[in-house]
Amino acid sequence: MDNNIEIKVLENKRAIAYPVGRLDVAVSAELEDQLVKAVEENSIESLVLNMENVEYMSSSGFRVAIALLRKLSDKGGALKICALKPAVKRIFDVIELTSLFEIFETEEEALASFN
Repeated sequence: MDNNIEIKVLENKRAIAYPVGRLDVAVSAELEDQLVKAVEENSIESLVLNMENVEYMSSSGFRVAIALLRKLSDKGGALKICALKPAVKRIFDVIELTSLFEIFETEEEALASFN
């Protein structure tokens, strides 16, 4: 799955992750490993999860996002989510996770919210 996520490390212990495709049980464990490794190796405290290229997210994908949110929160940081496709946003709404995550329309808005 190495090609299904790109992680761009920024200044001030920030990064943007760009997952692609379906975030389901087939990829969630590896996705979590890659994200946690990037967070730890780069001392990331604040992460934007840009979901513009994610077409589906199962409970396994949500588990990864929640685990990442907890890890970053424990470091005093934050996880922001942006660019949700309507189908994925509906899943967030149905399982009532929109209140758990800070969700933004654009990457720029998500990044600006760290200031």
